[in-house]
Amino acid sequence: MRIDNEKTAISRGAGAWGVINPIYRRYAPTMKFHIDACPPRQPQCKGKVERRVRDQRLAINPYGRSYASLAELQQWTDARIEILSHERRCPATGSSVAQAWAEERVRLTRMPETLPEPFDLVATRQVGLDGLVSFEGRQYSVPFPLIGQRVEVRGTAGQVQILKACDVVATHPRATPARLVIDQAHYDGPSSEHVLAPPPLGRLGARIQELSQAPVAHRSIDLYAALAEVAR
Repeated sequence: MRIDNEKTAISRGAGAWGVINPIYRRYAPTMKFHIDACPPRQPQCKGKVERRVRDQRLAINPYGRSYASLAELQQWTDARIEILSHERRCPATGSSVAQAWAEERVRLTRMPETLPEPFDLVATRQVGLDGLVSFEGRQYSVPFPLIGQRVEVRGTAGQVQILKACDVVATHPRATPARLVIDQAHYDGPSSEHVLAPPPLGRLGARIQELSQAPVAHRSIDLYAALAEVAR
């Protein structure tokens, strides 16, 4: 991705010596693109791209025409672009722009089914022996096969996402009153090649967990009054 040195992408410096915004740096591998910042004061490094934008704007000029609706304007614009794509030549291949684009599309990386959520904080953490990672003063569980490995933790709006190799492996609510946030499912399953599965809870442990998750029973004061009368 050839970019200029705007502050949302380059936090300090410019070009090859610039410091990439850490959040943007982590967004790039998630979307599988490389960041290539333009050298400062070198307009020729991006001049070809900007010239194509100018050519496109001048060739598709809607002024001086009347359109009955936006749909009619869109139809004229699409037809004009289609004609130009067959007339213009791609400098890299020598074929028409339409043919070069058709050949390039099959080689492009597909967009992920779900776009990554915007995040305002990112950190790299090592998963502890207890299958937990620390983030913002709290500990969050991850699938136990990742014990000992480094993962990426992102703070999104209302959620904490934990990623490994750019894939989300765990999500938890963010900024909860609890300082220890655990998903029991992260400790279930067979052993991996490098990590043994944790021992099961057993009947007593499973029962205690079931009781801890049960809602509190609400009883009327009349029930306790009746019980007191029986006790007499």
